[in-house]
Amino acid sequence: MLGERIKRARIKSGLSLDALAEKANHIVTKQAISQYEKGQKNPSSSVLIALANALEVGVEYFFRTTQVEIGNVDFRKHSTFGKRKQEIIKEKVREYLERYIQIEEILDINEPFVNPIEKEKLKTFDDIENIVLKLRSEWNLGIDPIFNVVEMLELKNIKVLFVDGDKKFNGLCGRANDDARHPFIVLNKHNALSDDRKRFTALHELGHMLLPSHTLDEEKVSDRFAGAFLFPKDSVLKEFGEKRSKVSIKELEHIKLKYGISIAGIIFRLHQLHIINDAMFKRFWIQNRSYKFDEKIILHREEKVSRFDNLLAHAYSEKLISLSKLAELSGLSVDEALKQYGELV
Repeated sequence: MLGERIKRARIKSGLSLDALAEKANHIVTKQAISQYEKGQKNPSSSVLIALANALEVGVEYFFRTTQVEIGNVDFRKHSTFGKRKQEIIKEKVREYLERYIQIEEILDINEPFVNPIEKEKLKTFDDIENIVLKLRSEWNLGIDPIFNVVEMLELKNIKVLFVDGDKKFNGLCGRANDDARHPFIVLNKHNALSDDRKRFTALHELGHMLLPSHTLDEEKVSDRFAGAFLFPKDSVLKEFGEKRSKVSIKELEHIKLKYGISIAGIIFRLHQLHIINDAMFKRFWIQNRSYKFDEKIILHREEKVSRFDNLLAHAYSEKLISLSKLAELSGLSVDEALKQYGELV
């Protein structure tokens, strides 16, 4: 597996064979690296250290025993995200999940993920409304606004990670090793992407993951699911009533900040539930071209991943892992890991 690990680390770093040889200060040639990756020869200790430094991983990465397969991750047929960039993201996801699953194994966490809506019937877009209400009920969420979507997903045993990516990439979902215990959602942490878009994307991917099989347009179904999850039907009716001929920008701003859904998303919900008619729906989009409402009314609600860090802190405080192991799993130096996790009560 050593050669495969070298290749994966190189892909994750976005380096060609030439670029890796250059970054390793030409201690090793691209031909030799190619031979290592194909398993035709093994690097010496000094070369392996040079490769680790160039690839910005610890040497222990090459010998990690926990292996993860994420299968054919679907970047969606409409994605314009390039193949090379897709491979980089896949390797980042794989490496993160290896560390995540390893700390769960150390803590003997084996709780399977249960999909409460897998047996529901989905024949029309309107069916999504009741399916979402059932899911929120099963997860004890009621119809109240969800302040932190990522935290909610992690509490339901769904692994969430953020990766650096081009703005064209929104998110993806899958299951590590095709295992029911390890569903995951990947989000783009690009600063240009708004907080409401990241929240919507997380739930859009949740829709792809959980919704039962159907014959409808998959992207439209997941969009409807995400909007309904953020702003459930009962909440929409409570906030806006059953019919409206006009809606003020002040109302839209209030709902955006309260429920963490974009103004565009709110308008879609009002139209989907027949609270506004087609003419009003079209009028909004005409006005939005000039006013760009979501760019003027900003949602500040940073979504953070915390479960992985909490598991690391738990294992270290209980002396289930050493400081060096903590550094390896956290992806930090020993000094950085000690500073971040070392204070014990």
